[in-house]
Amino acid sequence: MKTNGLKRLCCLWAALWCTTGAWSQYFVREQTRQYRFGPPVNIPILLSANYGELRGAHFHSGIDIKTQGITGKPVLAMADGYVARIAVSPSGFGKALYLNHPDGTTTVYGHLERFAEEIEDYIHELQYARQSFAVDVTPPSDKFVFRQGDRIALSGNRGSSGGPHLHLDVRETASQRPLNILARGILSVADTVPPKAKVLYFVGIDTVQGIPVHSVRRKLSVKESAPGRWRLAGSDTVVVSQTGYFAVEAEEKKSGTTNPMGIYTIDALLDGKQFFAMTVDAVPFDLTRYSYAAALYPESKGTRNGVYRLCSLPNNPLSIYNGTVRRGVLSLRDDEVHDIEIALGDDCGNRSVLSFRIRRGLGPKSPEPQGLPVRWNEDFSIRQDGLSLSFPKRTLYESILLSLKTKPAQRYSHSPLYEIHTADVPVQKSLTISIDAPDLPQHLRGKALLGTVGKDGHRSSAGGAWKDGRVTGTPRSFGTYYIAVDTVPPRIVPSFESGADFAAKKALTVKISDDFSGIASYSATIDGRWALFEYDPKTNTLTHFFDEARWPRGGTHTLVLTVTDGKGNKSVSRTTYKR
Repeated sequence: MKTNGLKRLCCLWAALWCTTGAWSQYFVREQTRQYRFGPPVNIPILLSANYGELRGAHFHSGIDIKTQGITGKPVLAMADGYVARIAVSPSGFGKALYLNHPDGTTTVYGHLERFAEEIEDYIHELQYARQSFAVDVTPPSDKFVFRQGDRIALSGNRGSSGGPHLHLDVRETASQRPLNILARGILSVADTVPPKAKVLYFVGIDTVQGIPVHSVRRKLSVKESAPGRWRLAGSDTVVVSQTGYFAVEAEEKKSGTTNPMGIYTIDALLDGKQFFAMTVDAVPFDLTRYSYAAALYPESKGTRNGVYRLCSLPNNPLSIYNGTVRRGVLSLRDDEVHDIEIALGDDCGNRSVLSFRIRRGLGPKSPEPQGLPVRWNEDFSIRQDGLSLSFPKRTLYESILLSLKTKPAQRYSHSPLYEIHTADVPVQKSLTISIDAPDLPQHLRGKALLGTVGKDGHRSSAGGAWKDGRVTGTPRSFGTYYIAVDTVPPRIVPSFESGADFAAKKALTVKISDDFSGIASYSATIDGRWALFEYDPKTNTLTHFFDEARWPRGGTHTLVLTVTDGKGNKSVSRTTYKR
């Protein structure tokens, strides 16, 4: 009896363990190739983006499917499941559906034009109940249930979208980590084009005041020596410094498209032994900004392809570097010639190899760089010349020599300009920047904020507010900052003359814009009642689709639109229309 009871207890414990996040994630990883997903669209699947592309502040979390240059293509449920989340926003995915499936995965469909009618009606009523265009709701699991192949939406161009397409994620439901859709065989596309190296960089590392200082040298030309085999176009031997790492600008494209995409794997070998390995898959959203550490900046920013560091920086917790030795940093102890192979793989199984040789020979560059030593694993704060700057540890991806310069005030600024290092060096966390404002007039204090000016002279808002004699903000990048004020209200421009007849129209539109701090909020009433207007920041357009259940046809209607910017400046527009 005791033995049978122990067996039952063990079986119960095993069953409970199988429901934990660790096991469910293992199950998803092992089973997604076997689980039969259907296509999300009924047109040929051509991609404009794949999983893991370097997108500046994030890795691309899914794939972008072309919709033949138009909106309104039927979007289909890839598997049986239920709607677990519905989100509507002016940015991000715009209109998005999240479907949970029995195998422990979630499919996400973004930038939609319309949901299926029953979902569209549900959200429409919810928007009016909450008096908000932006909503994010978790409906009951039995409210919207679909079978594989059912139409769940129409494709669109909503949110932060650069053109009509369908964004698709497949995620582990328990962790919400997005998975590499093509590499796992969840979907397949025609592709026989291997990735290739375009530019090879070597980043030499010297040490100044205990801080690693980089010097970037590059070989521009690469040529194909055989199918899938590449060599340097010039000398076959690259002279490098004793310590450093490589970076590669890698071009990846799919058959039938010209869109640049992301690399799936990189493996690098020194004299036949692996020293760097990268596989881009299952990057959690809370770590996706570490794409800044995976890329070589500013070189990656200046190309359509990704420029990948063959090195894991000290503050880079991504788990995509299994098999990397000494973080990918090479340290040559002799003057012999060594063989290097860099193999690039895509998510469809294509592969190419760049081969060359290296030899130690370069010394440190001069003159020696100057700056304040700041270590990535320590909190930092400084106050000088009317500027206070602080940020927590792990804000930097590696230790730096911080440069701080003060420049004279300009006609547009209410303070000197403070050049805080360079925007070419990205950061992980927000900085806290305070600039003294002892002479700022009382009537401007409520309108004060931080401004930033780029190398091209373009000025933009960096947020913040006046308090206790300073203007303080928390931007997420280095750059040049100053005190700005915004006293100009937003602009409202209806696309119609007051009194216009809309009897034959389905919607009306209004353009709104702001010159500095940005649109913070808007609200509209028709005949004194709150009205739903959809906001598209890409085109600065508000759109109202006529709702005859709330405003029946006949007569003249009064539209009042109020728009407020980030510093409380407000504009009000009153117009009429007939319908």
